[in-house]
Amino acid sequence: MRGPKQARLKAKYSIESAAKKLGISGGYLSQIENGQRQVSEDRATQIANLYGVERDQIFLPTRYAVREVEGREVV
Repeated sequence: MRGPKQARLKAKYSIESAAKKLGISGGYLSQIENGQRQVSEDRATQIANLYGVERDQIFLPTRYAVREVEGREVV
């Protein structure tokens, strides 16, 4: 698993349906997926739970940034 977008697609959610379940906008979720926004620990956990994966599989554990963007790790 590389990041939240891959996890979302594997869980078969559209960006709109996932965002609605998370109570955020599709644009905001897109920014999270693209590494343009960091998220709180609670939000990272909420996203991971929705997709049925461990939080640390899709987010960096120290800053809850996207774990990987286009094949490279975000530090």
